[in-house]
Amino acid sequence: MKMKNVFAAASASMILLLLAACNMPEPTSAPMPTPTAVVMPATGVEYYFVTNKLQIPITQEQTQAFALNVDGDAQQTLDNKFGSLLTLLTSAVKNIELQSTLDQAVDNGQLVSLHMVKADDAQNDPNVSWSILQGQKTLSAPIFDGSDKFALDSVAAANQPIVGSLTNGHFSGGPGAAKVQMYLLGQPLDVDLIGLRLEADVSAKGCANGKLGGAVTVEEFRGKVLPPIADGLNLVIQSDQTAATAILQAFDSDGNGAITSQELENNPLLMIAFSPDMDMLDASGNFNPRQDGVNDSYSVGLGFTCVPATWELALVP
Repeated sequence: MKMKNVFAAASASMILLLLAACNMPEPTSAPMPTPTAVVMPATGVEYYFVTNKLQIPITQEQTQAFALNVDGDAQQTLDNKFGSLLTLLTSAVKNIELQSTLDQAVDNGQLVSLHMVKADDAQNDPNVSWSILQGQKTLSAPIFDGSDKFALDSVAAANQPIVGSLTNGHFSGGPGAAKVQMYLLGQPLDVDLIGLRLEADVSAKGCANGKLGGAVTVEEFRGKVLPPIADGLNLVIQSDQTAATAILQAFDSDGNGAITSQELENNPLLMIAFSPDMDMLDASGNFNPRQDGVNDSYSVGLGFTCVPATWELALVP
């Protein structure tokens, strides 16, 4: 197979505090902007990257920093309910390891996220596509210096490119959709993000200040986000007695020594984070933000950086 080497591009007082500092206000009703047609770039140079750092929001500051205007409201409200949940978790259980387990998965090559940016001009271009693709796990830990060789995961779902623009090396694009993988408490978590928006600074050395913002439907959140968190907490209970005591005191409502998704969802401390904040689907279940006034999804905001990569080009959007 032809190889291409490319470059570029968490107590009531706590709840009140998080409401004030972490949870962004709900947007008021406003006319929907006139949608514009998504046009894929017909020409351009393809730049290939791999994520060398994926950040989940575990503090109030990160929740704000990684937030984007997911539903595209006219007030430009920043959305990141996922950050509220993780911040509440880390506040309830001190020293719980969330980011470090994700770092380990990336550093060991167990989580490989590949990117392809297609642009005529790497600095300024009004029509640019950005594809996020899942790579195969590596046999050895990547170095992330441009010399690593990666391969696309042929079994993973193919994400459609996010279309946007480059202005002075800053990419802004969306909305789109993509399956995104991360690790929480050592548990793999795959979610389908809708209304996906992406921003990042792109240069010949890779991408910096990257933000991924999207929404997870209520069904997806309950089915794919909560179970891995519960499973991860149960693993911590088994391996760390100090953390186990805090986790059980905070979340084990039935006193059986284990945490379930239902206990997390019904926990008084976490109830703020379990209220959907996004109206992304219309009454028919189609992607159509802010149309029926029913919040059906949770906003998610992540941070990332990437470096140039070499990988097998088995899929071209």
